[in-house]
Amino acid sequence: MRPVIIAGNWKMNLSHAEATKLSRGLKNDKPKDGKRAVWVFPSHLHLPSVSEILDGSGISVGLQNFYPSELTAMTGETSPVQAEELGIKLALVGHSERRQFLAETNASCREKINFLLNRKWTVVYCVGESLAERESGRTFEVLSSQIHEGLKDIPSSLFANLVLAYEPVWAIGTGKTATPQIAEEAHAFLRKEIAGLFVGGETIAEAMPILYGGSVKPDNIASLLAEKNIDGGLVGGASQKLESFLGLL
Repeated sequence: MRPVIIAGNWKMNLSHAEATKLSRGLKNDKPKDGKRAVWVFPSHLHLPSVSEILDGSGISVGLQNFYPSELTAMTGETSPVQAEELGIKLALVGHSERRQFLAETNASCREKINFLLNRKWTVVYCVGESLAERESGRTFEVLSSQIHEGLKDIPSSLFANLVLAYEPVWAIGTGKTATPQIAEEAHAFLRKEIAGLFVGGETIAEAMPILYGGSVKPDNIASLLAEKNIDGGLVGGASQKLESFLGLL
């Protein structure tokens, strides 16, 4: 059984007061049944406060971005070593906004993924196609290149801490959501691609959680999770308000 994961990506949103208030609300009011793992990815400036509040709550805190190195002279960046001091060992890699606006490539994602998996972190590797790529029939070509180039030469023994997130770029922040059937088709394809990376890779692929990201809300999360290969959500806007985050849970 793969875990069901609801991951809130707060992006460059929320004031410090809003982030800490939301964190306290999640800690106090999230369901106690433990059926769904809860992860949050705050702004870097809010990481110390959010980590302190959520310590012991069962909610994991992660990085939205980092530089793949131990402590070094790299102005403006954050080392995973520094995050570990806060008890953080979870990170996003390759989010579409970083690919689109900040020049992240499959190759740079691979470097980050490899660095973290070797430090026994959990990595959420984001993949997905743009509207133009989908409309030109290139969805599976794009997903395949993101998997094969982003995970090239990473040993199968490290894949236990890897999570995928399928985020069709045309559905992020637009209010458009891939139907459960469209999302399921992409998730099934991704699982097949992972299985093909290694001899005996079917076992690795079957155990790997694959999250859906793209205008996930309380009113569509159940239909998405009903699909065989969808194991949770990477959620933007709906994770930034307590009522809707709790609604996802």
